[in-house]
Amino acid sequence: MSKNKKKLFIITGVAGLVGSTLLPKILSKKNSIVVGIDNFRLGKYKFIKKFLNRKNFVFIKADLDKKINNSKFKQILKSHKLEEVWLLAANSDILAGVNNPKIDYRDTFLTTFNFVNLLKPFLNSNTKLIFTSSSAIYGNIGSEIHEKSSPLMPESNYGAMKLALEGYISAYSFSNKVKSFIFRFPNVIGTNLTHGVIYDLSRKILSTSKYLNVLGNGEQCKPYSSAEEVINCMMYFTKIKNSELVNFYNIGTNDKGVKVKEIVKLLIKKFNFKKKIVFEKKIRGWKGDIPFYSYSTKKINKMGYKFKLNSLQTLKKTINNISKKTLF
Repeated sequence: MSKNKKKLFIITGVAGLVGSTLLPKILSKKNSIVVGIDNFRLGKYKFIKKFLNRKNFVFIKADLDKKINNSKFKQILKSHKLEEVWLLAANSDILAGVNNPKIDYRDTFLTTFNFVNLLKPFLNSNTKLIFTSSSAIYGNIGSEIHEKSSPLMPESNYGAMKLALEGYISAYSFSNKVKSFIFRFPNVIGTNLTHGVIYDLSRKILSTSKYLNVLGNGEQCKPYSSAEEVINCMMYFTKIKNSELVNFYNIGTNDKGVKVKEIVKLLIKKFNFKKKIVFEKKIRGWKGDIPFYSYSTKKINKMGYKFKLNSLQTLKKTINNISKKTLF
């Protein structure tokens, strides 16, 4: 590699929760240039604004379901060694995808499918594809979820598109001899929220509505992990030297999770909410919602990695750090 050739890192969905939390960690790498891509459909400009003046950061506003016609981006690809591609762009509003399947096809599947094919001419033996999948690929299997659980029967369009991409990235890795790392997420939360139970309930609490309407009966119980810990975990496993061509992991805290009604209590205390709370009579918040699941992280634990915070600790930390400024 020539002296003026830097290592190129690309982050799609850079303005979302995970992308904006990952960005400063990647920017700190020596001899690096980082390209961040987002269309702000769900990601927020304010989450990346403070990084825009960094000399080694280039931001491109683009829809990845379409071909990127950006001359600067093409020149960067030609001029630098493609090191890591963080494929984070997706429709994270699962409920919207349930109501309109085209949303997940466009924002979850096509964003990644089109983008990895655009990169084919620029791959090298050291390039790594890092894909954020989801526990939603498993569906409601009725037992502890682990990496070899089957059958894989997602109940949401989001989960279906993530599963389709896992298969495509596997085939892409084998055909192009490029390493890929597939990480199946639990519910991920953090200060830079753009969606999810904390985000939705907080905005309802801070609205002028007389009621707090909660999706489902509040008994839904799921595990939660912080974006910070999720990123640290991914970076740990992408550094393993003897990794396979295709690698996949369930990541997150290894506990039974926290009920929605307990999250409601924490938010009521946080915002001093005094209005009436209205729960639905049904257990599922929406079609495709998986109200309960037990998520095994035994594989990553055996390989030397364990999350520090449990679900309740993660929720309390996130709720303590959010504010009206971060939510609106």
